[in-house]
Amino acid sequence: MKFYFTFGFGQVHENGFYVIFADNHEKARDEMVEKFGLKWAFQYTEKEWFNSEGISQEEEFNLQEIKLKL
Repeated sequence: MKFYFTFGFGQVHENGFYVIFADNHEKARDEMVEKFGLKWAFQYTEKEWFNSEGISQEEEFNLQEIKLKL
């Protein structure tokens, strides 16, 4: 499953989002905490990421995807 995590005002990745593929909500959250600690805002499923008109959070709020270098 695909999960989206956003970063809020005053956080290092403010106005950004990060994508994690995981088996479930808890595993995705655990991975996010491992990578970023608790310095992020919200977690969304792929379904929740889009509003009723099919517009993504990325488009609606002009968010930028965060890509970590491995």
